[in-house]
Amino acid sequence: MARTIAEIGNDMKTNFMANAQLRNIYGFGDTAVFDDTFSVVSLERIIIYIVATAIWTLENLFDAFSNDITTKIDNAIVTSIPWYYSSALAFQYGDDLVFSNATYRFGYATLDTTKQIIKYAAVREVVDGGVTKLKIYYSGINKAALTAAQKIAFEAYIRRIGAAGTHYLFVSQSPDLLGLNMIIYYDPLIIDSTGMKIKDGTYPVDLAIDAYLDGLKYGGVFYSSELVDALQATEGIRDVELTSTYWKNVTANRRKIDADSGAFSYDSTIGSITYTLD
Repeated sequence: MARTIAEIGNDMKTNFMANAQLRNIYGFGDTAVFDDTFSVVSLERIIIYIVATAIWTLENLFDAFSNDITTKIDNAIVTSIPWYYSSALAFQYGDDLVFSNATYRFGYATLDTTKQIIKYAAVREVVDGGVTKLKIYYSGINKAALTAAQKIAFEAYIRRIGAAGTHYLFVSQSPDLLGLNMIIYYDPLIIDSTGMKIKDGTYPVDLAIDAYLDGLKYGGVFYSSELVDALQATEGIRDVELTSTYWKNVTANRRKIDADSGAFSYDSTIGSITYTLD
């Protein structure tokens, strides 16, 4: 981790004052302190600051380079979770795998991005029935579930390239339907009683909900508090009460929801939103 400019400068000052030859040249005693000896505009202070800044810049560049290399190495480790994630996205529907004697790995003879039908993926290590398994969520365009034939091909692909003996849980489903029951306290200068934005005819609450759900990491978790924060940051919304959520055919007051499919789809016809003046 890179040191601060001050830390580098202090190290240089300490080494400067500890040098016997410099003490003789400048004529200061063994107990002299750099900051007490040299003024803030002295040439020595200016030189140390310039050199310390240059060293600080180099150390930050080395840190960035090291982090980048570490990330690439982690992602390249065969059978690591990042490796499974990138391998899932690299699946080419309809192409056979070729074993490489050089790398001792299966891969495609030719890269063809037009055949890469997996657009979203997430990988987790879970315990299921007392057995540690790798749970892989995957879907196509718009987070839609793959067809039966595509699922069979993808799961065979993962088993072929993955570590022998690994237990898998595969999930490819349409996004979980989510309904909301909320009370929205609105600013009547911006929004009318139906939730419509007066200026442009849009519905900010619906747009904010969709944006929040779309922004969730695939395979991630819905948090009620995060949605409320997103809504309260929306123009024209003064306060929000999220009274309950509708999920898996049950309406309940939930703090968080872990989607079965790995994603959510907001259905405005489920639940209700009441607009109230603050």
